[in-house]
Order: sequence, then C-alpha cells, then structure tokens
Amino acid sequence: MALMTRLQKSSEDNANDITKNLLTLQFESALTEEEKELLHLRARSHAIAVYQCAQATYFVEILKEIRQLKNQLKNPNFKRTRILQDDKKDPLLIGILGCGRLGSQIAHCLLTYGKLNPSELQISTRRPETQEYLQQRGVDCYYDNVRLVSSTHVVFVGVLPSQLTGVADEIKDLLPSSTIMYVPTIGISLRRLRQMLDTTNIVQPEYWWPDENRHKPWNHSVNVNMALEKKDLVEKTCPICDDISDQVVMVNPKLAEVFLFAAINMCVDLNLTRQESLRALHLSMFGESDRQPLKDKLTLADFGGQDGGEEVCFPHFDLVQVTESESYITQKLSTSTDLRQAFIKRYWQVFEEYLHIRIYGNII
Repeated sequence: MALMTRLQKSSEDNANDITKNLLTLQFESALTEEEKELLHLRARSHAIAVYQCAQATYFVEILKEIRQLKNQLKNPNFKRTRILQDDKKDPLLIGILGCGRLGSQIAHCLLTYGKLNPSELQISTRRPETQEYLQQRGVDCYYDNVRLVSSTHVVFVGVLPSQLTGVADEIKDLLPSSTIMYVPTIGISLRRLRQMLDTTNIVQPEYWWPDENRHKPWNHSVNVNMALEKKDLVEKTCPICDDISDQVVMVNPKLAEVFLFAAINMCVDLNLTRQESLRALHLSMFGESDRQPLKDKLTLADFGGQDGGEEVCFPHFDLVQVTESESYITQKLSTSTDLRQAFIKRYWQVFEEYLHIRIYGNII
C-alpha cells in the first residue's frame, strides 16, 4: 500500500497538462458534435497499446526466467526460489522486427519493466538511425530481417499488415522452428500468419472491444510506460482478468494458455523433461515458491498424458492449434481458482518488482 501511495503521488506531481482547466485550449474544443462521437477511438487505441506492451513484457519475463532456471531444475536438491536475476549464463535474446510506434513502445517497456539487458535486444528497421536513444542505451539496431530472426529466441513483429507479406517472404525459409514469432498486428488471421511464415510457433493476441463499454473512462493522456505503473490498469490487461465488466478493450483468455504452451516449447528446446518443465511453469508463470506453494498444480494428465512419462520431454506444440482448440489446460485455467489467482498475482509482480527497485532500491 505504501508503494502504491508513493507512486500515485509521484504521478500526480508529474502531471503538467497546462490545458487541464482551460477548456478552449483542449483538443476536443475544435471538434464538431459528430467528430466528438469518435473520441472513444483515441482511448481504445491507447488501451490496445497498453495491453500489447504489458502482455509482451510478462511473456518475455517468464521465458527469461525459465532460461535462468534451467541449471537449477537439473539439481535434485532444487529449491523453489525466484532470486535468479544475476544468472546470465543463458540469456533470452529478443528481436523487434520493425520499430515504428508499437515496436518502440514494446522496446522501452521490455527495457524498463522486463529488466532486459540492452545487449539482449536487437531491432531491425528500415531506418536504424532514427533509434538513436535505444542505440545509446546499448541496443543493437540495424536493417537485416534475416539476421534478426536467425539470432534471437523471440521476435516481435511490428511491421504494418501491408508490409508483412513481403517481410514473411524474406524470412520464412531461414526462420528457425524454435523461434517464437509474436505478432501483435491486428487484421491478419492466425491461419494466414501460419501460411505466410511457414511456422506454427506463433503467438497472436486477439482483442475486441464491447460497444457498450466504449465510453468507459480510460486515461489516454499518460504514456504507455507510465500507464504500466498502475496496478488496477495492469490487471485489466491480464489475459485471465477476473473483472471484465468495464473493459474498454478485451483480450481472448486463450492467450494465457498460448503463453503456457510457448513456454513449454522453449523448455523442450532447453532439453528439460516434462517434470522439469512443469516445475519451471509453476515457478515462472504462477510464482510458486517454497514459502508459497500452489494448492493446485498442472499435471501430466492435464496435457493428455499419463503419469510415468516425467523423464522425457514434451513434444513441440502447435501454437496455432492451441489457440483454436479447447484442451484440458483450457478447463484447468478456467476452473482452478488457485491457478487463476496465482497467475494474476504473478502477472502484476513483473511490474511491481521494477517499481519496488525504483522506490526502495531492492527487489521484493
């Protein structure tokens, strides 16, 4: 509570909107009544950007933690602990293909809340010279899409839908099957993406916006990075958020399941057994620890398997099929209160850890 109070005060102190009480100087004053009916689109656009950046940051954090956990999971005396931030032996390498507005926002959020080392982030853009700020921080910016997808573990595709066909033709023959393609672009179906990129290792959030909520309040004046300091707002972006009654934008809750199976695919690439993979998921996605063990857990049976196969790896899962079909995991995430609450808590914790470091100088 003290942390949130200090952050709220800090945000209020930084509010410098000189037009706040001067109605004639505000953007809306020059609009016709018909044009004002479209103002909700501005809030919706901002909300989508916040959702995309928050979900991308959480996804990167869980994958990064799994890579850091790899060696500990092989230890028979392994203890569930999350103090792993100094272990950089196997870093998660992130690529952003196309660094327009969305790509830049994701990059800044990953460096801030995802605590990503700039040396672990690469950006391929037609105008790398425009990314001077990111380059000064140590981010490698260039224009070589093939190099990007072949040298990173996760690629965020930030190009326009009209450009994606050409980019896909350029990279698909050299795209490693282990590379996770995260495509936040709205307007191209998942099946079409699978055909274009010739891979099933694709994550694509699905958003929609209830018409009855279009005039719900949403503060679009704050930048995306600062928006993610607010717990109530971040929790709205969680794929399995409990309260959806006033959402300006909604996300398909299947995204949580896709994150889970994408994480398993990375576990397979790290040669983790099924049992080790489940332990990694419980720790990274649900925040389990020795002090706070989960009451309900994922089991091999939830993946359609039987006990006794713990010492072999999972197969690689088709993320497109996962998105489009129901499974035991779908049922488990929708019915297990313990798992849902643990997921939501861990989701916010990704952002809370950064805020705690900023305010108090140490991790939670």
